[in-house]
Amino acid sequence: MRNVSLVPNKTLWVTASLLLVILFGLTSARFSSFFPALSSQSESLKAKYSYFIDNSNSHILSYVIGSAIFRNIDDPSEIPWTIGQKSYWVKVELQNIADEHKHHVLYFDTPLIDRLNIYMYSSGGVLVKQWWLGDSAQRGYEMGDMPPAVHFQLDIGERATMYLQVSTTGIPVMPIWLLDQQEFHQVTQLLHLVWGGFVAILGIVAVYTFAVFVALKERVYLVYAAYVVTAIVQLGALHGFGAYLFPSAVQSFFSKNLVALTFGLFILSLLFAHLYLRVHKTPSLLRQVVHYGLMVLSGLMLVSLFLPEHISGTFLIAVQPLFYGLIGTIVWRRWRLGKNWGRMFMVSWVPLIIAGVFPPLLALGVIEYTLTTRYAFMMGTVLAVFFMALALAERFRQQRQDSVFQLTHDVVSQLPNLNVLSLVVDRLVDKATPFTLCCFQVDRFESLSPYMSADEKARFVNAICERLTRALDSDDVHELERGYKVMHRVACIKEGSFGFIVLSAVEEDVSLFVSSVIDEVEGYIELNNYSIRAQGTVGMSLFPKDGSQSDVLINKALQAVTETSPLEKKVNTYDCLDNFNRTLNMSLVADLKKAIENDELSLYHQPQVDLRTGTIHGSEVLLRWEHPKYGHISPEVFVKLAEEVGLINDLTMWVIKRAFYQQSKLIEMGFSRRLSINVSASDIAIPNLVDRICDFANNYRVPTGLLSLELTESTMVSDYDRLHEVIEKLSQFDIEVSIDDYGTGYSSLTYLSQLQFTELKIDRGFIQSLTSSPRQQNIVRATTEMAKSLGLMVVAEGVEDLETVSVLKRYGVDIAQGYHYSRPLSFSQYLIYLKRTCTQMPAPANRIRRDSQSG
Repeated sequence: MRNVSLVPNKTLWVTASLLLVILFGLTSARFSSFFPALSSQSESLKAKYSYFIDNSNSHILSYVIGSAIFRNIDDPSEIPWTIGQKSYWVKVELQNIADEHKHHVLYFDTPLIDRLNIYMYSSGGVLVKQWWLGDSAQRGYEMGDMPPAVHFQLDIGERATMYLQVSTTGIPVMPIWLLDQQEFHQVTQLLHLVWGGFVAILGIVAVYTFAVFVALKERVYLVYAAYVVTAIVQLGALHGFGAYLFPSAVQSFFSKNLVALTFGLFILSLLFAHLYLRVHKTPSLLRQVVHYGLMVLSGLMLVSLFLPEHISGTFLIAVQPLFYGLIGTIVWRRWRLGKNWGRMFMVSWVPLIIAGVFPPLLALGVIEYTLTTRYAFMMGTVLAVFFMALALAERFRQQRQDSVFQLTHDVVSQLPNLNVLSLVVDRLVDKATPFTLCCFQVDRFESLSPYMSADEKARFVNAICERLTRALDSDDVHELERGYKVMHRVACIKEGSFGFIVLSAVEEDVSLFVSSVIDEVEGYIELNNYSIRAQGTVGMSLFPKDGSQSDVLINKALQAVTETSPLEKKVNTYDCLDNFNRTLNMSLVADLKKAIENDELSLYHQPQVDLRTGTIHGSEVLLRWEHPKYGHISPEVFVKLAEEVGLINDLTMWVIKRAFYQQSKLIEMGFSRRLSINVSASDIAIPNLVDRICDFANNYRVPTGLLSLELTESTMVSDYDRLHEVIEKLSQFDIEVSIDDYGTGYSSLTYLSQLQFTELKIDRGFIQSLTSSPRQQNIVRATTEMAKSLGLMVVAEGVEDLETVSVLKRYGVDIAQGYHYSRPLSFSQYLIYLKRTCTQMPAPANRIRRDSQSG
């Protein structure tokens, strides 16, 4: 698997941007020749301009015509437009100087003008025609007349005078252009083309982005779609083409609240930057500032709905530096993190910031009012939307790349993980290339890991990885991944385990190479205040000998490293013969569980004889399993298996339940004998163990005093407090507790003196050679004397001859069991044994009560 380089995507991004700029440039150059020269004068029409400012906004038409003093100007652009509650009267004196009848057009850019009333008088002072334009009066033009203009005709030499009343609460700047009918038609067609192209481009982007949001459910795409739609609405109100998109009442509302729409764009832009650059992901002062900024902008947007446009516009102009400064800070912070899509986001703002300068400069009269300056903001918006869409696409691509990286790489070491290793193994298998899969495991990692902090663990693991990378820098080791300026030959399988592939299946050669790798990795690694010696062992599996599937080969390599002993050898190759028994044992797990549930196990009894009377004192129950396929399964195998897979508690409870059932049958037949049951350390942890034993006893009507639980010595050191609690509770129900296999484990006189044991069982290892070993005799005699002094009954197991019985009697041992008396018997055989041997009841145990002893 290979990393995808970022370079091709940067190249694609830059290329697309350059192509777009070139396309815009060529389009502008091509269509600029179609635009007629917009002017307030015409070759066939003589025009004289003058203006009068009504500061009180109260003069009527008759007063203006008869009494107002107009100031002559050469061009309407010389009118000192200013924001405020006032009216502007513009007087245009026209004369047709052509040799033919002329059809002319006065073209106004009026979307932001509330009221534009136009009155046309003949040379004799007669009102010929009047028009009402603007967005707050009943329009005198149809939709097809967009952009708004007045059409008039003059005969040869004919004169006319037009009075234009301009009043608005917003920006009153209004160009006046004088065109003939053909020139106006060209302007109209080209403006419709610009409007249609703008709406189409942004509409497609909005729909596509919303579809991405529906698919991914990421808010940033919804916010961006809302931003694009708001830009269409705002520019539709600014340029007037919104009349094609919305009903008249809606378009009028948007035109009156253009400042509120602009604040809405600011809010969506800031929210988009907030989500796009993931400022919201980390608690910080910047995130709080962004939240406060969004609240302030929201408040200003609401207030601007009720304030006059010239006042709310002042707030808008004042907020812009702060807004762009906050956006710049967010981008700068993301730039420092080195995110490529953060840089793209910054670039996408460049055309918007440049184009955003034109509207306020036009409003203030700083730059000339032309179609280029008028539509600069629209073109900048298109470029910004395009670049932001590219930035979103790059962000999406990198998010997916990061997701893939997280799925295919280890978080700590940044190495390829098990998924990548499996893919590479599958490819080599498909090519039938012989190889050896090696698993390097750090020795003692699991025991060391809990004592290292996250930072120390990362430093330790990375140091191991660096040494492995250097040691594996060989053409004999297969490349797992090659990316931009990086190449990996080692993968992280799990914590503390790493995998690599050697392109050879010759075991001796690979072992020699791997040994050199281990030697190169070995050494001390310095952490904060201490150093750890790094060591490792390696397990290997070979293709094709050990399998042809990646999971099989990896598992076998892991099994091989598990079976490797750091003290004996550092390299181990998977051995199918050694692994056969383990595999077989694991296959028995389901069968064992089924055997427990279906009562397919059986209990055998080995009699225990009272040496004082020769009677049967009881028996030790021993578990047996006759597998339907494999026959007799040794208890050492399936009991150990039960402990490994967590079935031991279920197994023990089955034994106790079945033992009580058989005890009840013995009692019915007149044989009231004790049963001894082995209990493991994990059984002590069974919740309500004693209560469950008592429930079994009650269900089968068996006295609890006929039960003895045999605990191995290892049980005593597993959880002393829990053991003490359980033994005390057992003693309350007269259940005997025996120390099994005494002398082979972790015996402590402290445990013997503090815990209420009733019996001590000497291990067979001391009994079988008793008659021939004076040393063993001394141990058995001393142990018996110590147990007697503590009030414990003594049991000897492994008794195989009469001479041993004599020695045990002489030492005072109470109970004996072994092949001298009987092998383990099935329940039916045990019944026959009891009937044949029992002539009297067993003598009571001569034990001293522990609570009566002092000291």
